[in-house]
Amino acid sequence: MYKGLLCILFLVNKNQLKMKNFLILIIACLLILACDNSKGTNQQNSDQQSNYIQWTNGDLLHDEMIRSAIGHFLNIEREKAYVFFEKAVKLDSTSFAAHVMMSTMSPPNSEKQEAHYELAKKYSADKNENSKRFVSLLDIKSENGYRGIWGSSKEKNAIWEKMFQAEPRGAFIQFHRARSNPDLIVRIKNLEELSSKWGEPNNAAIINFLGYLYYQNGDKEKSKQAFDKYLELYPQGYNSLDSMAEFYMYEKNYDEAKKYYKMVLNQFPFSISARAALKNIETLK
Repeated sequence: MYKGLLCILFLVNKNQLKMKNFLILIIACLLILACDNSKGTNQQNSDQQSNYIQWTNGDLLHDEMIRSAIGHFLNIEREKAYVFFEKAVKLDSTSFAAHVMMSTMSPPNSEKQEAHYELAKKYSADKNENSKRFVSLLDIKSENGYRGIWGSSKEKNAIWEKMFQAEPRGAFIQFHRARSNPDLIVRIKNLEELSSKWGEPNNAAIINFLGYLYYQNGDKEKSKQAFDKYLELYPQGYNSLDSMAEFYMYEKNYDEAKKYYKMVLNQFPFSISARAALKNIETLK
């Protein structure tokens, strides 16, 4: 594990990911992968491991790329997540779960989305049932052409529920089963319970989602408190700044929103969404 972490340190820009945030990200990733089949192919026949999503393949560098990608994905840092999943696929083109995630993050109806979808199906053929269910989320294509694991439809939630019943210990499964419930109140309750179960700082991504759900439910005070807490738990991650910026956008406090979007770009200059938001603010003021 120590050797694997050194591999990540070489690949991540030290100016973009400071040590405190790096350690938080690693803890979160280890929680996910420790629960979701992190033991490699030599344990695929084990009854105890048979229903985890088979993210890893036993190759040290590939598996560290997956861990880092998942951490960024859960924190909605998709640009970074995509890069790490892409690195994983370059190391192992049969990494079906990475293809699932790259399909999820590709533009709707794009050739890239469809290519990753087909590869995910192809390379999951000999995997366990939950891995196949994971891929089957891509079968559900939205009206705008999107194929991905996001969504709170009854159809997607039913798949996550089946995965949870098959393997309730899988942290990635726990999170998306809670997040995908189509009933807003139930979704909030599920995520609050999961947040308590995971504890700090592992629950940072959950706190972020709750911030948006509280706002959607009309509780602006709890929403602001959640985003403040997310900044505390994930201080160097650019998405915690982006979430606070969005809160102020909802409140039409464009000066504060602009301040936080500029902080996003200081952390991660390649954020397309932050640049677009700053341009939008200029048209609104």
